This record gives sequence, C-alpha cells and structure tokens, in this order.
Amino acid sequence: METLLENALGGRGHFAFPGVLLLRGPDALPFLQGQATRDLRGLSGPAGALFLNHRGQIEEAATVFPHPEGFLLAPWGALAGLRARLERYLVFDQVELLELPLYRLLHADGREEVAESGEGAYPEALYPLYTLLKGLPLLSDIRGELPQSVGLLHLVDYGKGCYVGQEIMARTEGRETHHRLVGLRALGKEGEVPCDLHWGGRRVGTAKRLQETPFGPLGLGVVRKEVPFGAELEGGGGRFRLEPLPFEEASWSGRRSSA
Repeated sequence: METLLENALGGRGHFAFPGVLLLRGPDALPFLQGQATRDLRGLSGPAGALFLNHRGQIEEAATVFPHPEGFLLAPWGALAGLRARLERYLVFDQVELLELPLYRLLHADGREEVAESGEGAYPEALYPLYTLLKGLPLLSDIRGELPQSVGLLHLVDYGKGCYVGQEIMARTEGRETHHRLVGLRALGKEGEVPCDLHWGGRRVGTAKRLQETPFGPLGLGVVRKEVPFGAELEGGGGRFRLEPLPFEEASWSGRRSSA
C-alpha cells in the first residue's frame, strides 16, 4: 500500500469513482447556472463547482463536464446526495436527471475525465489518505463551511449572475477570511473527531477528520487565522498541533531519506 501511496503522491496513476449524472433538457443550462458557483456558459472542459445553501455554505460539490445533451456531473461525494440537492430546486424546469454507469477518473496529476470503466485505478480506500497528505479536503471536510474558509474561492465565479448562495458570496467578496484549512497532528491521546478545537480556553475552530498515516495520526481542521502554526489545541478529549498543508511535502521526503 505504501508503494501505491508514494506513486499517487508523485502524480502517477488515477482514482476512479462510480456514478455520474447526466443533466439534460431545454432548461439544463439556466437551471445549472442557478445552482452552481461556476459560470458554465461556453464550458469547454471539466470544471469543479460547488453547490451552496442560502447562507453561502457548501452542501455538495462536483466536477462538471460539457455533454452534447447538456452536462455530466461527477459528484465529489455520494451520487444520491448530489441528485437530491438538485431535485430540491426543480420546480417547473424542463430538466431531466439520469444516472449513468460511468466513472469519474481523477488522475494524481490533477486531470479529470469521465470513462466507461474504472479499470487500473488505485483502491478507493487509498483516496482519503492521499487527499489528507496532499492537503485536499473531502466533501465531508468542507460541508457546512464557506468556500473562502476552506481555500475553495477559486471555484466561485463572481459576476456570473444569480445562484443559490450568491447574495452571501457577493457580501463577502474582497473581505478578509477569518478561517483557513489547516493540518492537525495528534499529540498523545487522540481526540474524538469531528470536534470543536480550543486554544487558550477559547473556541477557535473545528477538527474535521483524523486518521492513521505512515507518519502517525494526522487530520484536517478549519481554524481561525490568528492561531499560529505550531500551536497546541485541545478538542474531543485530545490534543493537536497545528501544521501547514500539504503534509506530504515534508513528511514523505523525510520518510524516504530516513529509510
């Protein structure tokens, strides 16, 4: 497994995730424009997009691909969750959602494509560890957060027109972001995650996930910017040290040199 991890961190190979939605119909473009954070007019290749609630918080995320009949949506989480999110806003729109037996291929070098088979992909169980060491959040890490608080503001196209959550995003445009996505290293006894994080007796953020890695238990959290890297936080019955992301830049090279 460590050889596979090293290859993935080195930008080689790909992951595959089953299940893709085809969104088609006369109102496919205006409907999706009113839901996603990206401007999909003239879309010529894959683009990551967020789906927010009315408070500007992330509910779902997907990679959107252009298709002759409309758009293909490859979810970053569960296919059922993305479909339910879209169907909640379908009223009189002439839009059809079809589940296709296709795969989202996510290459370790950053490329994405849709394919009929996931053959040759890394084990799906490796993906959470890969994302953790790369400092890339899973959907479960960012759900309920503002895009700017988790480093995903590049997935928001300002000025594209009205969409769910757009009013909040417009209000916060250009304003300082108070939180950031950070790495967490468990110190001694591991805390129960997710949990609130405290520093100096004050709540400063949330631990999103924690898992065992070749470098000990590591995790991701969303923490206020005034908390410096190296600070020790408490939460969930454990202690954590704040570290910059990605973990693998220092950890993997250090592990290889000491091997």
